[in-house]
Amino acid sequence: MIVVGIDGHKNTHTLVAVDPLGKRLAELTVAARPAGHLKALAWLHGFGSVLVAVEDCRHLTRRFEADLLNSG
Repeated sequence: MIVVGIDGHKNTHTLVAVDPLGKRLAELTVAARPAGHLKALAWLHGFGSVLVAVEDCRHLTRRFEADLLNSG
């Protein structure tokens, strides 16, 4: 299974995909705005089924988390 970790910041979110052994497969940084969220969602769907882990800083990632949940 691919795991994608999300590091949330005020202006950007960085996503890193790793394989089951922890090897970095890809990285993407997007704007912390709706257009950036759409770009990140498209990128995530390219991996198929993934496990997403979001850094616990909801004041920065609340909207992105909602977009992730709404996208399935």
